[in-house]
Amino acid sequence: MAYLGASAAGLAEAKAMARRATAAAADQALRFAGELFALVDALDQDRALARALTNPNRPAAPKKRLVRQAMAGHFQPAVDLAAAVSVLRWPGEADLANVLEEVAFEAALSPTAGDEALRQIEAELFQVDSVLRHQRDLRTALGDVLAEPEARAKLARTVFGPVVSPLTAWLLERVVTHPRGRGIRYSLIYLGGLIAVQRGRLVAAVTTARALTSDQLGRLGQALSAAYGRAIQLNVTVDPSVLGGLRIRLGDDVVDGSLLTRLADIRRGLAA
Repeated sequence: MAYLGASAAGLAEAKAMARRATAAAADQALRFAGELFALVDALDQDRALARALTNPNRPAAPKKRLVRQAMAGHFQPAVDLAAAVSVLRWPGEADLANVLEEVAFEAALSPTAGDEALRQIEAELFQVDSVLRHQRDLRTALGDVLAEPEARAKLARTVFGPVVSPLTAWLLERVVTHPRGRGIRYSLIYLGGLIAVQRGRLVAAVTTARALTSDQLGRLGQALSAAYGRAIQLNVTVDPSVLGGLRIRLGDDVVDGSLLTRLADIRRGLAA
């Protein structure tokens, strides 16, 4: 998710505070993240609470008091962080919840700080996405918001729990039970992006009609790295339905040069 202006500044400040908090309680990072998620859920469910905490005309002290009341009895480091974040400037009513969610996910990932551990989680999330792309019924069941959240969590545990690490399974359960308006596959892309940032990389999800050679992958990676000025990790999926060319998603950017899209553009041009 892209943030601008005050929201971007607030996100940066919130992340800095969270890094200090999780460094002091690294062995309880998941508890810390879970407590922040609880506030995210409260903000999603209670629009009056969200409005009160993002109202720029409301003084800081009442906002902090409101957060401490809402999180009474919860993990103190998470309460302190939430109270501090609540008094930052949030131009949009949903900004506070969105930022707290991102901070919570990064807090959950912080104990894995090593690049190899993050690489494993990233690879597991990509494999889960590949499975969901080919299994529509499973994708639909995990994204069925009319089903009980625990039923969706149990399905995710049953299918993916035996083949992914415990932290990846924990992350999956969170996005399955609390999609926050996102489809399951979009949530996986979102998590992959957060991990890539922690690794100092960008992830390009590449869909191609046929497998690329190592030389082609190398040239594509170099071209994208030159364009974005960052190291790029390629996650490649072969999908014959694109007919030819490439479809590349990199963050919020989509570069679609597939033959299927070009044919659709031609048809639209002829129909105009």
